[in-house]
Amino acid sequence: MKKYSLVVLIATVFIMLFSVPAAANQTDYMVGDFTDIEDHWAYDQMSELIAMGILKGYTETVYDRELGNTRVQVVRPDQNVTRAEFAALLYQALNLKPEGETAPFSDKIPSWAADAVNALFKAGIVKGNPDGSFKAGNNISRAEIATMLVQALNDRSRQTGKAFRDVPSWHWAYDNIQKASAVGIINGMPDGKFVPGRSAKRGEVMVMLYRFMLDDQTMAPDNSELLSYTDNMLKAMEASINSTGPVNLSTVSRYVTGEQEAIVADSQAALNDLKQNGTVSYKVNYPGTVISKSDRLAELVYDTVSTFKTATTNLEQRSKEHYYLMKIGDRWYIYSNMDDRML
Repeated sequence: MKKYSLVVLIATVFIMLFSVPAAANQTDYMVGDFTDIEDHWAYDQMSELIAMGILKGYTETVYDRELGNTRVQVVRPDQNVTRAEFAALLYQALNLKPEGETAPFSDKIPSWAADAVNALFKAGIVKGNPDGSFKAGNNISRAEIATMLVQALNDRSRQTGKAFRDVPSWHWAYDNIQKASAVGIINGMPDGKFVPGRSAKRGEVMVMLYRFMLDDQTMAPDNSELLSYTDNMLKAMEASINSTGPVNLSTVSRYVTGEQEAIVADSQAALNDLKQNGTVSYKVNYPGTVISKSDRLAELVYDTVSTFKTATTNLEQRSKEHYYLMKIGDRWYIYSNMDDRML
């Protein structure tokens, strides 16, 4: 292998494995695969949900002058969201399981959304309409989203939030909108309105869903629990990379999900290419530090040192690595990581 291509490979592997966003929510797509979100105001929240494996998007065929017809992945952030689509997103975010019982709605639920609607009904998160229907194909309103997210909160306390001038106290969703505002799920519009009856766009939905996951904090875990999961993953990473034999990241895979699972899987062959041409090492300074945590999400930071040495090359990367975790069932998984230089 030529020296210049080694340097490129080293940089690529270190960046891919230790410095970029990254079981249960494995995703087929990376954040960078989506072509319509980079300049959108909700990019940060959409990219987090993509990395978690919750937001899948759509595949479209577009024409490229050089490549011809090309398949690309899109989110369509300015498209409306139906009640069935939001139910499917919330079902995924809550990691609910299919229920044997069928929700007693009078209208038909699409088969692709049936598990989600049945589970959300069983959990008391969706109740349907006064006429007994669910209206799966109707666009979901901002008030309906606020209501469903509040019903899904672990925090059951009554709280008073911002007074929106278009949400009077007699509005059917007043209490839920107040609670959603107090928790931080919604902020409203610059003019002081909430516009409760307006159909929600996909970008708006992703922002509210991410804030819901971030701000529900009544059952946040002890720091020791988060550190234990992350320490175990990093120790497995150290042991595999620093071993005298080939790198085998199967011991790491059980700790990761979403985009990070795909990154780990793609990195093994590249790391083994490096080991055939020099010495690779990875060192973590324990303990890490818990930066933030909620019932469903957490951020931790560790100091790490990655090195690659040959007779003519000595590369070292010192980083403060931020690891982003999500709770799936009763376990925590790393879905993304990024170093200080990229924040």
